[in-house]
Amino acid sequence: MVKNLKNPVFVSSLVLAVLFYSGIAKIKDRNPFVCLTPKNEIVRIEGFVTSNPVKTAFFGSSYKTSFRVKRAFASSGVFEARGELSVYFPSELVESYYPGKLYSSVTSKGKGFLVENGGEFLLEVKCVQRGSEIMFLVESGKFLGWHGNSFEKSVARFRALCRLQFKRLMYAWGKAGGLLLALLSGSREYTEKAVADSFRDSGLSHILALSGMHLGLFGGIARFFGRKASGRNFGDAIQLGAVAFFVWFAGISPSLFRAFLAALILYLNSLFRMNRPEGLSLLSFCFILHCMIFPAHIMESAFMLSYASLAGIIIFSKMFRKVYPVFVPYKIRLAISDSSAAQLSTSPVALRLFGKLMPQGIVASLFVSPLVFLFLYFGLFGVIICLFVPFLSVPISAIMNGMYFLISKLVLFFSFK
Repeated sequence: MVKNLKNPVFVSSLVLAVLFYSGIAKIKDRNPFVCLTPKNEIVRIEGFVTSNPVKTAFFGSSYKTSFRVKRAFASSGVFEARGELSVYFPSELVESYYPGKLYSSVTSKGKGFLVENGGEFLLEVKCVQRGSEIMFLVESGKFLGWHGNSFEKSVARFRALCRLQFKRLMYAWGKAGGLLLALLSGSREYTEKAVADSFRDSGLSHILALSGMHLGLFGGIARFFGRKASGRNFGDAIQLGAVAFFVWFAGISPSLFRAFLAALILYLNSLFRMNRPEGLSLLSFCFILHCMIFPAHIMESAFMLSYASLAGIIIFSKMFRKVYPVFVPYKIRLAISDSSAAQLSTSPVALRLFGKLMPQGIVASLFVSPLVFLFLYFGLFGVIICLFVPFLSVPISAIMNGMYFLISKLVLFFSFK
């Protein structure tokens, strides 16, 4: 640890972390909502969605999105506005196009719409205050098209339709499809609640978070075929392209963006034939860049857990390898050491966020992580195969659900439920 304090990049990131999480340095909102009329008088807003819809328990059942406002309407008139608001769409409006809900009463009345990043809307809203936070609940609305120039509109529409079609394929795969959908696109509306809660309670919540494991798998496959086709440079470029596509499709989450930054730096490092950066320096540099690009991520749980767990593995894993008995096979000792280091470094974050520690995650990850990796690998190839040979969807679904059964039982066991 003392040696790491001589690393200027690590020390810089450590100072930043202390300043942010102690409250000394305030994180400024880059897109604050600004309008001449008070928020509680607003009854209608016009603008576009800037994030993937995420299901919440607010207002019974709703989907939270960030919404960039262009105009606000109140009883006193129409006002120009700028900045972002937290907007909650009722689930029956968002899910009207989703598989399993395609023929709901909402759809038949023509009131549902596809809520995705880049969609423009005119929304009837109700202002609700919970503590110090002011939120807007959508009561009805009108879809106005896609935001941006013609190219941006085409890209936004294509992405939205791709995500919808992927949901439909995963829905056909049942419970296994719900988990794979969460792992590959960040959409958790079809993941069993009991299983999702068990991932958290067993100390395995990082597995459901889009992160380096997912990007590494996706990019590694692309790199393998790229290098086979045309050598190292082409393979590295294909890998970065595949990683960028995954981030574009899944949406920017803190842990996913951290992994993308690392992949980009390593690609540039390889392209210019520079020495590979040491792990802690790379992670620290990513932390500094991430804070500069997306400061709003700093206080999110995924951001804190992602950086803390990796820093712990890099700093403390060797120490744990010396502690565990030498008669334990090396690969198992390595896995336990990495998990122990991650648990140690994330324990303050876990106490703050969840109010408890989940030390069983050290052992749970030994059993669950390899199965999830295999599940992801087979599922990704299964999706590709089904695009070309649709009738194989049934046997592939059966295999996926068999793997899902094992994963869910293990997760439930380690959550002590």
